[in-house]
Amino acid sequence: MATGASLALVLTALVAPSAATAAGYPTWAQVEAAKGNAAATQAQVDLIEASLDSLEKTASDRSDEAVLADQANAAAQADLAAASQRADELAADAERARAGAETAKQEAGQLAGTLFRTGGTRTMGTDLFTSPDPGAALYQLGSLTQLGDRWQTVLADATTASNTVSSLSEQATTAADRRDSLARDAQATADEAASAQASADAEVTTATQRSTDLYAQLAALKDSTADLEQQYRAGVAAQQAYAAQQAAAKAQAATSAKTPSGPSGGGGSSGGTAPVAGGGGSGSGGSGSGGSGGAGGGGTTPPVGAVNDPAGAKAYAATKVGSGAEYTCLVQLWNKESGWRTNATNPSGGAYGIPQALPGNKMVSSGLDWQTNYRTQVNWGIGYIQGRYGTMCAAWAHSVANNWY
Repeated sequence: MATGASLALVLTALVAPSAATAAGYPTWAQVEAAKGNAAATQAQVDLIEASLDSLEKTASDRSDEAVLADQANAAAQADLAAASQRADELAADAERARAGAETAKQEAGQLAGTLFRTGGTRTMGTDLFTSPDPGAALYQLGSLTQLGDRWQTVLADATTASNTVSSLSEQATTAADRRDSLARDAQATADEAASAQASADAEVTTATQRSTDLYAQLAALKDSTADLEQQYRAGVAAQQAYAAQQAAAKAQAATSAKTPSGPSGGGGSSGGTAPVAGGGGSGSGGSGSGGSGGAGGGGTTPPVGAVNDPAGAKAYAATKVGSGAEYTCLVQLWNKESGWRTNATNPSGGAYGIPQALPGNKMVSSGLDWQTNYRTQVNWGIGYIQGRYGTMCAAWAHSVANNWY
């Protein structure tokens, strides 16, 4: 097992990474050659730690790019959907107006024909004085006058309807053009998002495979185990992130007496100015933030793309906290935060994932696949809650009272 002195050396390497990253990853031959020589062993440990730092950063950078690309794609698809709906509505309005205009046009034509056949009101005015039945002629004149008035009204309606058709048709054409333009943009954005995700998946897969070997080398140098080194590294990262979060919270409290509050819950309620689920994992050496799917990949193949499986994520969380009150509190908390969706994003605040880590890449302390793997996110989130609040129910109570946790 690793000694306190050797673990302290790891912490030193984390705080001040060696410049040996540029030298590339160590080989097993170099690791074996370093054994028995304290200076050589430390040099190899530094190189491995720096290599792990580099792998984590590169994988996280690609994952961050994939998150941003996915957000851009979601926005583009929403714009396209709105434009398509508007184009459809205008097209339907134009069609209804066209049908109304046609009806008015036909009615005006029929009335004009009737007036023409009867000779119009002028002829009836002459007949009124020559008719042997002036009463009947007067009645007929009144009817024709009403018919003429009706014809004028229908003709005006037909003209208005025709103008409306023209206007709506122009609007519908403009809306359709905008829809088509947005469709092209949305397709390009979707392609970019797919490319970014593929790049992130490939980087995480490569980094996971390399990290597995690096942790094995680190364990060999320190007479430890890969799992222990992985868990310790995750714990150190979590402690550092949590300390930074606490320092930021204290600085904020010192500059403002105003009570912080996040936006309304659900799908990223932790996007406010308050210290939220972005402070890192456990504050006690990584308890709860290691486990399966821990930093470096743990030798498992990461998923391709974000896997949204709320039921699976809840079932996995139950294996970590049990099925009692703590689990109930956790379910309510993350129902509010993200709906247990792996790719839940708060565009305004930047919080990401099931626990709404802020920023999302802080979850790298629990796994390189933090962007896509709900197990990694659950591990990190539980570790964060344990370190900051102690229990799931304490975190839920804080969220209810403050709208963030």
